[in-house]
Amino acid sequence: MKRYGQYCPVARAAEVLAERWTLLVIRELLWGQDRFNAIARGVPRMSPTLLATRLRQLQRAGLVQHRTVDGEARYRLTAAGEELRPVLELMGAWGVRWMQDVRPEEYDPALLMLDIGRGSDPDRMPERPATIQLHFADAPAGQEYWWLVLSRSQGADVCDTDPGRPVTVWLDTDVPTLTRIWMGDLTWSAALETESLRLTGDRPSCRALPAWLHVGAFAAVPRASSPLPR
Repeated sequence: MKRYGQYCPVARAAEVLAERWTLLVIRELLWGQDRFNAIARGVPRMSPTLLATRLRQLQRAGLVQHRTVDGEARYRLTAAGEELRPVLELMGAWGVRWMQDVRPEEYDPALLMLDIGRGSDPDRMPERPATIQLHFADAPAGQEYWWLVLSRSQGADVCDTDPGRPVTVWLDTDVPTLTRIWMGDLTWSAALETESLRLTGDRPSCRALPAWLHVGAFAAVPRASSPLPR
């Protein structure tokens, strides 16, 4: 761990938290991921070796606990780690407010679907399960098709292979469009009007889908009128 050599509590906290990838690993743990592979899916550009190193560092720092369940490693935040939740929420809100531009290479269908799966509100979803097939016309090979099984009891179950259920709604779009909707920078109605997003299938379900999925947690954050350059 690199030391700043200052008594300042900001400096002491930064010694633990400011290493690259560390806050994103904590983000995954805060969002309920406790298995190594599940954490890795949320940080796909982080090598498994580096992820294992960061988890060990966080354990030594007292932010993460490691245990074995049925022969599999599980990770959970300690009380000190959990206390970072409002810190990351404030950072996310700050990022949405001030750093509004998304670079082309930052649009990622797998991360978007992961975020939708864990960020959607089950209370908005139908009583009986509805299956949504998504097609991203611009996604890399192997990531063009996704399935969402939505239900009030189970929330949003994200599948990258056909779950074998009858499809209720087919959704065709591109990754930036659905990302902008999820982040609150584009409305469902505007995307449908311009046909940058198209819904086909059961008509009542097509009408209900925007309410079922709605938008992400940061969509309501007011945007700065003069955002920072990126």
